[in-house]
Amino acid sequence: MRPDVADFYSGTSFGCHRFLGAHPAGEGWQFTVWAPHARRVQVLGDWNGWRHAAELAFCEDGLWRGSVREAREGQCYKYNIQCADGSWRLRADPFAHGFELPPATASRLTRPCPAAPVRCPVREDRPAAIYELHAASWRRHWDGRYYSGQELAAALIPWLQAHRFTHVELLPLAEHPFDGSWGYHGVGFFAPTARLGGLAGFRALVDALHAAGIGVLMDFVPLHFAPDEGFLANFDGTPLFECGPSDWGGLNFNWSSAPVRSFLQSAAAFWLEAGCDGLRVDATGSALRQLPGADPFLRGLTAGLRRRFPETVLAAEETDFAGERLGFTYVWDTGWAFDTVALLSAAPEERPGLARRMCGCMDIFFREKPINALSHDWAGLVGRLWGSPAQKLAQARLLALMQYTRPGKKLVFMGSEAGVWHGFDAGREPDWAILGDADYAALNGFYRSLGALYEGHPALYAQEYDERCFAWALRGDAAFGWLRAAGGEVLLCLFNTLPSPVQMQPDLHGFSRAEPVFTTGFAAAPFGDAVELPGFGGGVWRLEK
Repeated sequence: MRPDVADFYSGTSFGCHRFLGAHPAGEGWQFTVWAPHARRVQVLGDWNGWRHAAELAFCEDGLWRGSVREAREGQCYKYNIQCADGSWRLRADPFAHGFELPPATASRLTRPCPAAPVRCPVREDRPAAIYELHAASWRRHWDGRYYSGQELAAALIPWLQAHRFTHVELLPLAEHPFDGSWGYHGVGFFAPTARLGGLAGFRALVDALHAAGIGVLMDFVPLHFAPDEGFLANFDGTPLFECGPSDWGGLNFNWSSAPVRSFLQSAAAFWLEAGCDGLRVDATGSALRQLPGADPFLRGLTAGLRRRFPETVLAAEETDFAGERLGFTYVWDTGWAFDTVALLSAAPEERPGLARRMCGCMDIFFREKPINALSHDWAGLVGRLWGSPAQKLAQARLLALMQYTRPGKKLVFMGSEAGVWHGFDAGREPDWAILGDADYAALNGFYRSLGALYEGHPALYAQEYDERCFAWALRGDAAFGWLRAAGGEVLLCLFNTLPSPVQMQPDLHGFSRAEPVFTTGFAAAPFGDAVELPGFGGGVWRLEK
């Protein structure tokens, strides 16, 4: 057996997409498919109007192979699989690099792209402000058509630059049949969605972002897939890829199957080869809690990717502080997001007890390398906060300041920077028209200023621990603050989560002066005996000797 095929069966392959699926061969294309329980396998396609099927041969290595001389790039095709019970099932190619635009379901003959080096990795000693977006709905044409990758890049890059975002994180772009799944129920794990123009459109987007100095992270979903008929589910008449239903309405991948592990590992490698600078691995915490074998699978995935792509960024959604052991570079700090949103959603009289969770020793944040992610799970965040519309917007500014000054990299979901109220709807744009209102335009401007603050102060982004980095509670715990220090700079960050002003007199720890650097909008002054923070106010001061 060929070594690459042996690796596929042993669960150690990170490149089985190079021989499985459809690939140019001479004048036509060769088709190779894994369907071990099939009685016969055929391939049908556009080359003869889907009238006559070409038979694939079952080979000694357990794979089905065959060539079609008339097949040409861009044509659509499917496998026709005869199951053990004699029934025939049309199936899309699990390893296809292209698909028809949904709701059509055929695979499309697409040449794989050459490997691309990591261009804009996340570095510990550099700012990383990540903009998470659903590429198919960030902008839409007036008639509902999707933007192509090239069109999206032209509109997106100036917006990212204005807000000082250093990276984008794309919700899953593996081909998926249903917009409402946001891409989390995929079927084509080696195929950028046709919504953006397929592989060519995706590469146009990535290349444009890299040319602008903006990194690209991809949300990768190895836990589950779409249950839709005609794709991976019950592929050869048996549950070849799956091991049962998932908690999200799809089917869980069978991580105990060695070929399935090779499939997923190779899919992860594909996105890095296609130009991504890193992956955010979805539902890692859920997998660790629910699936046997999750720990060794995730460790094998990260170790294999790191050997092949040394500079790649690997982030876990959340791992209960096991990220480093599993090989992840960063971990989404979902606990912080829940605690902070709970604090600012509660009535003021309930906040003193909740605010204490914001404080404590910060060394764990430097060890775990968190990403402070206000992600798609918090879409429409402004609407969740307590109070009147004006109070909600004031707290949105306070929340953003807390996020940008806390240890860890930053992640903001599209629309949050504009104060969009409604939850995420993959079928339409965020409500950008809201920026016509001066108050929401001011919030957007605040995010731009925050980006400049974060970018301009090593104390806010350098991943180094200083013993002066700690947090403490003041004024009944509802007002609190923390110190950040790096590169000889020490910053004092203070926050008032109450609607009424508070006087604060924090210990300056041997420093004699506190010069204002940034506030949520009030006129800050150097410290005298104390500083007054207005309701829902916060600020940053530079401590000097």
